[in-house]
Amino acid sequence: MDKYLIMAMGAILGAFSRYWIGNFIGDKMWTHFAYGVLLINLIGSFVLGLFLTMNLDRGLFTPNARLFVAVGWCASFTTYSTFSWDTFRYIQEGNLKLAAANVSLTLLGCLGATWAGATLGKIV
Repeated sequence: MDKYLIMAMGAILGAFSRYWIGNFIGDKMWTHFAYGVLLINLIGSFVLGLFLTMNLDRGLFTPNARLFVAVGWCASFTTYSTFSWDTFRYIQEGNLKLAAANVSLTLLGCLGATWAGATLGKIV
């Protein structure tokens, strides 16, 4: 099967999963806190950590399974899972400077990018 089709199938399921969980949790929680997004990020981080560890340590999955789960589903479900995996790996490798840089730059950079996008959105 074509690798792009495999990624697309995973991405479609990831997007549907994110939409369904976000709406389900949003309907159940009567608060302004983003519990749905938090849950999605936690699930995505857990799935990517589990899958990549099982794959990297034991080679349990085919390259197509990696495309489907890690590149397709997890990436569509949440990009936070990739961020947390990268940070985890830096810590595992003892590279705390890269871990701290990744956390700081991602948090501040994304907040800045959100501000820039929102600011531009008001101007345009």
